[in-house]
Amino acid sequence: MGRLGELKVWKVILVVLALAVGLLLLDKRALRDDDEPRNPAGFSDRPPAAAIDEGPADKVRSPIHSIAILPFPATSNGPDDEYFADGLSSEIINMLAQLPELRVTARRSAFHFKGSDLPVNEIADRLGVSYILQGTVFRAGERLRVDVRLIQAADGFQLWAGSYERRTRETLAVNTDITVNAASALNIPLDERQRERMQRAGTRRTDALIALQKGIELYDRAHHQPNRISLLRQANVAFERAIEAEPQLAAAYLYHADLMSHILVSQAAGELDGEITEADIAQAPDGLAQDYSRAIRYSKNAAQRDVSELNMALIMGQWKGLGPLSLQALTLSGCEAVAWVHLLNGMSTNPELFNQAFNRMVRCDPLRPHPTAYLAAAYLWESKPSQAENAVLHAWDNKVNHPWLTRILAMALAAQGRFEEAQAAVSSQMPSMPEQLLARGIIAALQGNEPIASESLDQYLARIGPNDRASLVLHAAMGHRNNANRLAAAIDARPFGHLVLLQAIYRCMCGAPFDLDATPVFSAMLANSGLSWPPARPIEFPLKDGWR
Repeated sequence: MGRLGELKVWKVILVVLALAVGLLLLDKRALRDDDEPRNPAGFSDRPPAAAIDEGPADKVRSPIHSIAILPFPATSNGPDDEYFADGLSSEIINMLAQLPELRVTARRSAFHFKGSDLPVNEIADRLGVSYILQGTVFRAGERLRVDVRLIQAADGFQLWAGSYERRTRETLAVNTDITVNAASALNIPLDERQRERMQRAGTRRTDALIALQKGIELYDRAHHQPNRISLLRQANVAFERAIEAEPQLAAAYLYHADLMSHILVSQAAGELDGEITEADIAQAPDGLAQDYSRAIRYSKNAAQRDVSELNMALIMGQWKGLGPLSLQALTLSGCEAVAWVHLLNGMSTNPELFNQAFNRMVRCDPLRPHPTAYLAAAYLWESKPSQAENAVLHAWDNKVNHPWLTRILAMALAAQGRFEEAQAAVSSQMPSMPEQLLARGIIAALQGNEPIASESLDQYLARIGPNDRASLVLHAAMGHRNNANRLAAAIDARPFGHLVLLQAIYRCMCGAPFDLDATPVFSAMLANSGLSWPPARPIEFPLKDGWR
């Protein structure tokens, strides 16, 4: 099939997907319980007003307290007791996070200390919080006992302690009591509306709670191992069990969507992945749209809904008003993790807002590498390489590492002319040779050394096979306009190629890595998005000087 034929097929696919998304968002009856009030029609598919409070508590406020809820160990030894205890701890995190007076450490950073015997003050110092909530869980059949204590980290003073003996199926009631009493001990007044908000954030079914934790465990493993697709499939089995038990569990839909995202991005980037089948590629678009539409419908609060709406619009190519929507999500989300918005950083009309949002995310989730990587990159987008360097070094001091952080540090050092330090950081901090080769290629391009940059790309492709996204980034950095446009055109002709093109823009930081004439699908999406073009060029690539 020729280039023109490919574009026609892709346009047909895009129209069909847009119709499918619209039907999923407008057809409420397929998802609505018999007694659920009807929602107003519209793109957002928002829950009824009674389900999401649109009051000022959803706005970002300056919290007056900071707290971490450490994972409660299970003191019983039933087959699922550990997952149950993890779920109970996670639910308390979710419920307390509904209070704007509290900055609550996110689950991943808090769970970093699972099984740790570090003193409370050291844990609090690493997490940047003033208070720690600890507990234990004992479960025997229908008998449940939860013991908790709230500790002031500075001096180890116990502000409050509680012990609860209930039936296992009364987990939500136990968690509600714990969160209400913890808030009271911190002198946070609660009205009825705030209590309802916290309750809505909780999971009502024990089997859903356990299945969700099993899925999250596999999900986290998948993002640290090369066989990602296989582990995400296993995780989705657990998420589907959680959804079956509690269909309104918004978090399960968001986790479940990740597998489809990886499938579609990998296919659009032209990567060879033997774990991805033709059936996966055919089913992923509808599955992704369905997961996000349900995550939007069952969002527990306005921040979660805004983030889900942004992610769905960005991923599914519904880009009309995407720029303003991204700024709204960043403004309202507080500590809510915004998974894809970083890709718009260099095309935004308000880059300072990205910096502020990522700073908030780092304070809430200091031991997870992604928020720090987004923040460090935001400094680079503002042409502040020394601050990007400091952000990465601070993460390393806190024992947080990831190839993304090393790549951003290398670019920050190279942008300051410190090329030897950049190469040393890559060699010492990146265990993956393919990642090293890509980073070395970027450093060489920043140094104006085209032969080394080209050789690094060739070695990378020889090791991992075709990857049009990586090739596009390095060809653009080397100023190879024709090659970059050829690769961008190939990506643009594939379903969901717009995501890969955004990734290339974000990773290159070299202005426009391709001409819009080469990417008609991307160009059409960009037209009404409210995003700026060309993207910012915060770092000077000397080989790209002739291609402005």
